[in-house]
Amino acid sequence: MSTHADRLRWDPSKLHFEFPIADRELRFKELTLYVSSECLDDPTYSRTKLFKILFYADFEAFGNYGDPITGVPYKKWPFGPAPASYSRIQAEMLRDRTIRVVQRRVYDHVQQRVLPLRDPSVDLFSASQISIVDRWIRFFWNKSAREVSRYSHGKAWKLASNNQGIPYEAVFISDEPVTFDDVERVRELAAKHHWKL
Repeated sequence: MSTHADRLRWDPSKLHFEFPIADRELRFKELTLYVSSECLDDPTYSRTKLFKILFYADFEAFGNYGDPITGVPYKKWPFGPAPASYSRIQAEMLRDRTIRVVQRRVYDHVQQRVLPLRDPSVDLFSASQISIVDRWIRFFWNKSAREVSRYSHGKAWKLASNNQGIPYEAVFISDEPVTFDDVERVRELAAKHHWKL
């Protein structure tokens, strides 16, 4: 029988880097089509922004409801978190003619813009899941790839080494500085639960 202390003990072996959700890759592809179609009028929309919207939506859904939207694994890349299997998935979507990728020069780099070639199938998602995705689309709207990448370089991204997976539990790590109230709350909890600080 596990004790309360056992349940609170940190166990890295229980981290989730992906979830065995039914039709996980199909859901990911449809969500890619959804984000791409919703961002057609965003002049700064790029593959970088697509990655961040998918990452934050998946992680927020996990944080709020215990299950991500797609459950695909994400890795740390130099420009922020990205879906681990995106190259293969993009190649499949190009082959199946569900997307087109347009490249254009923006200052000193090439921007890749994913364009949908058909409407997404949103019946795979709940209203709350689409609501989360829509919030992230609005949040990143009209932000440059540089701004989006800079935003995504928080503690969740920093905890992984380059090309390593980012656990979904990283959603619970705050980028906000620790406040005096936070310290006091930890002290109260430590006294109540007999934790050693």
